[in-house]
Amino acid sequence: MLTNREPDRNIEDLTDTEIFAAIRYLEPDPKSAKELGEGHREKHDGVVICVCLYIALLGCLTFVWLYWR
Repeated sequence: MLTNREPDRNIEDLTDTEIFAAIRYLEPDPKSAKELGEGHREKHDGVVICVCLYIALLGCLTFVWLYWR
């Protein structure tokens, strides 16, 4: 049978230290969650930016080539 060893407390009664300890307990390795989510997206954003700049450069060169032609 489950027993509640700590009495029920109101969330406003918690201190910042207790809240941070609970967060660290629930998510002991926040780095792994970041690597799976945001870090992976940042790598793709760099590729997209490079491709867009390459296309813009080709567009400018095409415009200059047609202008001088």
